[in-house]
Amino acid sequence: MLAAAGLTEGRPCTTHHLAKADLAAQQARVIDARVVDDGDLVTAGGVTSGLDLALWPVTRKLGADAALGVESVLEYEQRGAVWRRP
Repeated sequence: MLAAAGLTEGRPCTTHHLAKADLAAQQARVIDARVVDDGDLVTAGGVTSGLDLALWPVTRKLGADAALGVESVLEYEQRGAVWRRP
């Protein structure tokens, strides 16, 4: 949907591994990561990486301790690093 709206064109992003070729065909810069943060566009690759995406704004705005608290409530542990534009 983001690509159809033109929001991913030329931008780093990710999606489910089965849809990465389609996303690249729509001129996105596909990054092999669970979560990709390009400032005002944050994308994730699948179901559990969607949980990682949901936790990322908590980390970004409130800090790692707050995100750990949310992880505890969810009984979920984030996996992998978030890709951010250098």
